[in-house]
Parts: sequence; C-alpha cells; structure tokens
Amino acid sequence: MRIKLIKKYIKNMLKNMSFQWRVFLLLLVVFTLLLGALNKFMEYQLDSYLTEKVSEIAMNQAKIIAAMDDVIDGVEQHDTVQLKKIADRLSMESNFSYLVIGDKKSVRLYHPNPEKIGFTMQWNKPGALERGESYIISSEGSMGLALRAKTPIWDKDNNIIGIISLGYLNSKIDMWRSNQILPLTSILLLILFILILLSWQFSAHIKKQMMGMEPLEIARVQRQRDALFGAVFEGLLAVDTEGKITAINQNAQKMLKLPGSPKQLTGRMIKDLISPVDYFVETSGTNRIDDLLIINGVKIIANRVGIWIDSEFQGWVISFRLHDEISILSAQLTQIQQYVENLRTLRHEHLNWISTIGGLLQLKEYDRALEMVKFESSNQQSLIDSISSMFKNRLIAGLLFGKYHRAKELGLDLEFVAGCTLGEQINPMTENELATILGNLLNNAFEATLKNPDSNKMIEFYISDESEELVIEVSDNGSGIEPQIRERIFTRGVTSKRSGDHGIGLYLVKTYIDQYHGTVTIDDNDPCGTVFSIFIPKGKGD
Repeated sequence: MRIKLIKKYIKNMLKNMSFQWRVFLLLLVVFTLLLGALNKFMEYQLDSYLTEKVSEIAMNQAKIIAAMDDVIDGVEQHDTVQLKKIADRLSMESNFSYLVIGDKKSVRLYHPNPEKIGFTMQWNKPGALERGESYIISSEGSMGLALRAKTPIWDKDNNIIGIISLGYLNSKIDMWRSNQILPLTSILLLILFILILLSWQFSAHIKKQMMGMEPLEIARVQRQRDALFGAVFEGLLAVDTEGKITAINQNAQKMLKLPGSPKQLTGRMIKDLISPVDYFVETSGTNRIDDLLIINGVKIIANRVGIWIDSEFQGWVISFRLHDEISILSAQLTQIQQYVENLRTLRHEHLNWISTIGGLLQLKEYDRALEMVKFESSNQQSLIDSISSMFKNRLIAGLLFGKYHRAKELGLDLEFVAGCTLGEQINPMTENELATILGNLLNNAFEATLKNPDSNKMIEFYISDESEELVIEVSDNGSGIEPQIRERIFTRGVTSKRSGDHGIGLYLVKTYIDQYHGTVTIDDNDPCGTVFSIFIPKGKGD
C-alpha cells in the first residue's frame, strides 16, 4: 500500500513539474547512472589489473629469492639464523608484506613470527611441491588474508629442497587500489558536476527554443494553428529561408492548383511547385501589401510578412486571394462610386440649369427659356451620341461620360482627340482593368492641371484599338513630374501628390500594363504638363 502511494506521489510530482525540470532530472539520472556504471567498470578493470600485476611481481620476487645462493645454503643446512638475516634484509629492500621459507616438507624454517617456525605451511597446493610447480593462491593464512606466490627451491643438482612463500596482504593491495581509485572517482565527480551544469543549460535552451511553453501548450498551439489555417478564407503559405514550405492551408493549395494535400506539401521546396518563385524566396525581409501577382497562371492579390526570431530573418508568411474576387468587388465599388459621382455632377449642373430656366419663366421670358431647353438638350444628346459612337463598350463609355462632366465641374476641359475608337469587346484586358487604368490616369491629369495656375485647363484623351495594339494617351497641362521621382513614379508608395495619396494608382496601372506585356512612356507636354502613352499588344496577356 505504501509503495503504491509513493508511486502515485512521484507520478503526480512529475506531472506537475515543468518541462525544463523534467529534462534536467532525466539528464541528471542518465548521467549519474552512466558515470556510476563507468566507475564500477573501471574499478573492476583496475582491480583485475592490480591483482594480475601484484601476482606477477610476487612470483618474480619469490623465484629470485628461491634462486639466491645464501637462501639455498641456509635451507640445505636448516640454518634458521642465516635465513632470518636474509629475510630481514630482503623485507627492508622490497615492498612485499611477508616472506616464509620452508623445507621440502613445507615445514617453516623462517617466519616473521618466530612462534610459527617449525610448523607446516598452510594452503599448499597438493602435489605442487613434488612436481616443482609454482602457483599463486589468495587465502587466509597465518599472516591474514593475502595473495601468495609459492615456488620451490632447487639445489645445484636440481633437487627440490624447500619452498618460498611470498605474500602481499590484501589490506596493502586495497590501499594501492584506493590510491588509484580516489583520483579517478574525483575526476568522475567533477565530470558529473560539469554535466549537471550543462544539463541545466541544455534544458534552459530547450525551454527557450520552445518560447517558454510546455509540450501540452505547444500541442494546443499547433492544433489551434491548424484550425486557424483551415478557417481562414484566404490562402496562407509559409516558407523558410531555404525556400521550403513550412505551412500551407487547403485554400492556398486549391487556389494555386497544387497536387496533394497540405500535409504532403509541407516540407517540399516551393520552387518545385510554384512559378515564378522570386516573391516567395526573396531575402530582403521587406513586407509587402496588396501585390498583384500571377502564380501558376493564376492572378492573385498577395500580402507578405517576414518571420523574425531573435532579430534573425526566418522566412515569409504570404496570404493571398484570387484576383478575380478582388476585381469583382473593386469593379462593383468603382461602378457605384462612378454612378454616385456622375449623379452628383449632373445634379449640380441640372440645379443650375433649372434655376436659370425658373428665373426666365418668372421674368416671362418664355421664348428664351424654351430656346435654352432646346440648346441644353441638344448638347447633352450630342455628347451622348459622340461618346457612344466612339466607345462601344458601355462601361468605358459611362466612365468617360462621367469624367467629362467631372472635368466641367472642376473648370477643366476634357477633349476626346479625333480618331478615338474602342470596340465593345476589349482586347486583351478586361473592361474593369481598362477602367482602372483610364480612371487613374484621368484623375491624376485633373489634379495635376488644377495645381498649375498657368495651365490652359485642357486635358486631351486618346484611345484606339484599331491596330495590333491598344493605344492610350492622356496629356495634361499640369505642373509635370518632379525629376527625382520620375523614374520611380510607378513604384508602390511613390507619389507626386501632397494630399495624403498612398501612391497606389499608378502602381496598379503599371501592374496591369506589365501583366499584358505592354509599355508605358512619360513625356513632357508642350508648353507644360505630362503625356502618358500606353501601348498594349493584343492577345499577349498572361
């Protein structure tokens, strides 16, 4: 019962312990066990080595002593006094623990303890002396537990006349072993202490890499990320600095027509799946907003945000939507805004016109009022007929009709150059894209002309699709473009205006022109202002 409670307590303690402490304790236990096992192994190896070497030394010493002439003479004559002198001298000169000399019957002729002389030696190997055999034995003898080397003594006629027993006490061997093991153990303890510090540093590093979160929190964040990716209507794609896909949602996979599932695409190189790939592997770290791209033949509007970890660039997260969806919303919004602008302009003109007619009627100038009505009606109808005959596409005709009245309201004169023509079917771009180009160019021309007090207030407009190219030209009599921004005027965020404009209009114009492999030139108008000329070849759009 107590063991179960202890196990339950340890389990709860580990469960409530932070991941850093669990890693640290795991490494600590592993290192301790490894070093403990290493210490035991080295002790065993040292003990075996020491026993082998002591046995070898003891046997060599015993054989040397057995071959000494003085020892042989003393044994032959049973001269215990001479043998004692020899043994005492050898004990002082050597490091063995004791020496025992016996006759051919193993009866002691010399022993460190005089009381043991005359008694038979202990732990003799049966028959070994008769066979002239030398051997090592470790046992409890008269001097205590020791390792003994026993070898026979031979006379000059090669007859066995005695035996030498040279021993090293185990206490002495243990002291030598301790002297060797103590430094080794100290080194292992030092290594263990260093490993403990490194384990703590490693666990802290792992915790930092995990941004201080526990594994359960990381798993929850991963599930939330997967759910977020699936719930977002836009396409989401993340790549690292090597161009490898690290995350992608299902909408991105569908929009870009990539084969396989998002899980299968994760980890693959983006250059193998997407073309062109420059936008996804650029290393400048510059965020981008609302870029118009053509990826895998699909028009998209993309936003790009850099991933930074500890001030180091790690890759990109790109979100995007199909351009068609944006175009539909933009076209609807543009048309609504255009309708509102046209109605406001016409309402303003008609109010002035009706006020004038009302004044004439009150003055009973009926003929002049009727004449004015006929004149105004004729002018409006003439304008409508003229625009309708030149521009067959109703969206573009409506746009230019509104811009004409807007120019009049601003005190400007928008002139359609002779030869303007545009068919009902626009080639190669869509009518919404063309409306975006014309609307931005005319708005810029209006504003530039108003800024120049010396202008003749004339804006000339020309468009033709009769040749192999769609040709557009808009000239104003404004203040011109400053030289320092002329080369960058089509770059996103660059603008010559000072009214809070964000520099998007001409960027969109250039994007559409590049999309259809067209060209645009900027020239100075005479006597002042700017001329924008656009040439878009037919049938070459992406």
